[in-house]
Amino acid sequence: MRHLILLLALPALVACAPTRQTCLKAATQDVAVVDRLILETQENLSRGYALDREAYVTSTVDLCVGSGRVGYGRGMGVGWSYCNTPTTRYRDRPVAIDRAAEQRKLKELQQTRARLVKESEAALQQCNLRYPAG
Repeated sequence: MRHLILLLALPALVACAPTRQTCLKAATQDVAVVDRLILETQENLSRGYALDREAYVTSTVDLCVGSGRVGYGRGMGVGWSYCNTPTTRYRDRPVAIDRAAEQRKLKELQQTRARLVKESEAALQQCNLRYPAG
């Protein structure tokens, strides 16, 4: 009986084990983040300003089922009614930048990227050793 339970649990344990793809993704994730930051900084420098994503709440009018009102001359809360639904939306707001600070940040990000590429190459080799391509 115990062997049967272990045999049935084996596929679940194998499914939870890290795979080659997750190892490769983890090895290159930091480089991808720094690449996005470098691109954003370059765009800020070329535009002359940054874009700040700002959240705001609006209300939208929807057609809802049931009014929830029960009382004299009313149904049991069944029917159509209008309801306001708060919705969060986002807009890009221009923000002034310090060009010198952005250029310093870009230089530091490029140095960080060079270091991370070396580290990720070593991690990729470890992934290839641990999970050979099949």
